[in-house]
Amino acid sequence: MGQLGARLLPYALGYALSYLLRSANAVLADPLARDLGLSPAALGGLTATFYLAFALGQLPLGGLLDRYGPRRVLFPLLLVAGLGSLLFALGRGFTLLLVGRGLMGAGVALALVGAIRAYQLHSPQRMGAMSGFTVALGGLGGLLATSPLAYAGENLGWRGAFLLLALLAMALALLGLGVAPRDPLAGEDRLGRGPRGGPSGTASRAFQGEGSLGRGAGRWRGSAVVASMGLVAFAYIGGFFAVQSLWAGAYAYEMGLEGPWVGRWLLVLNAASIGGGVLAGVLAGTLGTGRSLGMGVALFSLGLVLWALGAPLPLAYALVGLGGGFNAMVLAQTASLAADSAGRAMALVNVTGVLGIFAIQTSFGLAVERVGYPLPLLGLALLQGLALVGAMRIHREVLGKGSRP
Repeated sequence: MGQLGARLLPYALGYALSYLLRSANAVLADPLARDLGLSPAALGGLTATFYLAFALGQLPLGGLLDRYGPRRVLFPLLLVAGLGSLLFALGRGFTLLLVGRGLMGAGVALALVGAIRAYQLHSPQRMGAMSGFTVALGGLGGLLATSPLAYAGENLGWRGAFLLLALLAMALALLGLGVAPRDPLAGEDRLGRGPRGGPSGTASRAFQGEGSLGRGAGRWRGSAVVASMGLVAFAYIGGFFAVQSLWAGAYAYEMGLEGPWVGRWLLVLNAASIGGGVLAGVLAGTLGTGRSLGMGVALFSLGLVLWALGAPLPLAYALVGLGGGFNAMVLAQTASLAADSAGRAMALVNVTGVLGIFAIQTSFGLAVERVGYPLPLLGLALLQGLALVGAMRIHREVLGKGSRP
């Protein structure tokens, strides 16, 4: 891994922590609801508060990320997430629980965006590979939010489990502040030299690189790039997480499978997504983030088509998971195209992906009620292709004309 890689590891661990926190309510829902007498609607609202705060925090926090750098923004935010977990663990009334859950969502809002921004600043040539590794590690965090977290809940109670998560978040925040490398200021390279510091200033080129969102004649081109990557995020990130978090399980039950078998096939999907994150990083390191992203979308779409055509479920789910595991390449590619405003650009794209999850989950369900699963699955696959082709066309136009005024 190397010394620099080890010092950047807390960023990847922060993304794994975000998976743990976002999934915790699902694992601990039963004891939480029984202890506090929560109705299904109250439990749903409490859980959704995390995602609302997560989405609302993207844009203002993304601006802070560009101004102050990931080290000085992301790790203090993890302290906020830890505070939220602590309040949730101690909460006796519904209001305090809502505040705690909201702080958790806001505290990890930039977990992936901040990690990719850190890789861009400190190791730009390995940004794609490290982004894929981070998503894979996040998947492992998701697996920890199953049986291990349930075991902690059984032995410590749901309050004890959230207290453990609070301590974990705060410890990781302090670790990151202690070991993560200092971020260069805008216009500096990693050695602290200004824009004229010489051709070796890779971080300086990252700040001044092509894809600026706010420089003269290049502003509209940068905005077009963000819009195009937002389209991909809406279709691809939104589609994958909508399927992973709901419709893959619902379809398996509809086919008459019992709970244990549904769990097995979902494990296939989730394990494949971890492998997809690793593969995405390898391909990004050799072919670039754009081609790696295209490969992920293609694999995800192939899985959807095979699923719609009645292929064996483990095969379809494995391809859906493998392709979906490339999802960090959306943000990595955005960062490479909007270098000096990468934090804000990735935040905008990330918001679009979150909106895509809600929109696709809802519209997919309405379509399934009317025509069953095959046509909506094929429509979702078609949406992937349309989004990717549109993004590629705008990408070529921007690169062909150049992004500098």
